[in-house]
Amino acid sequence: MTSSLERRAFLTRLALSGVVLPFTAEAVAESRQELTPLAPSPGASDAEVFEQARHHFLIPAGVAYCNTGTLGASPREVVDALVHGIENLEAELADWPYFQADGEPLTGYQKLTELRGQMSALMNASVDEIALVQNATMGMGFLANGLDLNAGDEVLSTDQEHGGGIGPFRLKAKRYGIVVKELPLLDAVQQGPDAVVRLFADAMTPRTRVVMFSQITSGLGIHLPTAELCALARENGALSIVDGAQAIGQVRVDVKDLGCDAYAGSPHKWLMAPKGTGALYIKRDVQERVWPTLASYAWDDDEAGAFRYMQYGTGSLPVAHGLRAAIEFIDALGMERIERWDLMLANRLRDGLEEIPRVRLASPDDRRFVSAITTFAVDGVSAKQLQQDLWARKVRVRAQGDERGVRLSAHLYVSPADIDTVLDVVRSYRG
Repeated sequence: MTSSLERRAFLTRLALSGVVLPFTAEAVAESRQELTPLAPSPGASDAEVFEQARHHFLIPAGVAYCNTGTLGASPREVVDALVHGIENLEAELADWPYFQADGEPLTGYQKLTELRGQMSALMNASVDEIALVQNATMGMGFLANGLDLNAGDEVLSTDQEHGGGIGPFRLKAKRYGIVVKELPLLDAVQQGPDAVVRLFADAMTPRTRVVMFSQITSGLGIHLPTAELCALARENGALSIVDGAQAIGQVRVDVKDLGCDAYAGSPHKWLMAPKGTGALYIKRDVQERVWPTLASYAWDDDEAGAFRYMQYGTGSLPVAHGLRAAIEFIDALGMERIERWDLMLANRLRDGLEEIPRVRLASPDDRRFVSAITTFAVDGVSAKQLQQDLWARKVRVRAQGDERGVRLSAHLYVSPADIDTVLDVVRSYRG
């Protein structure tokens, strides 16, 4: 007989997926069937591996979810970790005596060292360089507001940044008189990666203190020459801060190889973690220059490392469980394989779009900047109409305004056949 706990978990999954089905014992039993653990065999092809992975998601069959740039779809392992985490927390709440922080039924006071270790391994950092926050916006806010910048000090960035990345620096400019230079990126992109580096180099002055940019831009998916820009900052005595919201989980992120001083990411996108998860990397020898701007007991404990930036008080422990499950799911697939698959999908889409006369590619056509995000428009078709027509074929994208069209994020739960469906829709426009 199906237990009440199983019924609650099943209904929760249905609510989370937005699916309404008649509640039957058979449906419950089917929903609770154990999935085969995701363990790709050494000889399996990418197509076989991702076909297996697709069954771990609650996305209904026949739906292509191509909006990971906004929110990633979480696999069932992550949903289970959240659901069971909430149930266990409430059932065991009275058991905790609060003699120590580690293991408490909340976050914000315990160090979560094991989980931070998993995230640091994913990014090639040390545990004391990683703080767990709510999202990249929070991380960027900590960095911008934590640095001692004075009136006239300069921050170099681009005019293609997400509001959550550039916003904290704009706020600081208005409040303290720092100078934020938002460099025109698209013209430089037309000339290649070296031109992007020159754009920043030409804007450098003796007052430049920070170089801040996205590894992969949110709107157009431009994969910038990150290591080269970080090196440029270092050579000019400036700090390099990278907004990695669209990178973690999409491409391999090695903060030591990139050479950045700080990096903020949103695992709830491409890492497919619970919504409201963030990772903040601050190089150990840079932390003394970044004040914590949200304070509780450990804010002034230098020995605590990046834990000083986790002083946000009570948070959700089940979300931390879900983040752990997401990292383990990604590890089972392997970031190299995921990166290869996502880029294959993006290039398949671009190859097809290039053959359709009315298509305008808003993302750079130079494949040296390619990422799994492709933004494109169709002449004579509004972005809203294009989004609606794609959804009529059960492909979910996001409109970006009529000039840019729609943004398609091709992640591991998207198939080549899904990309072909997109191309079919675009080809269907006549005249």
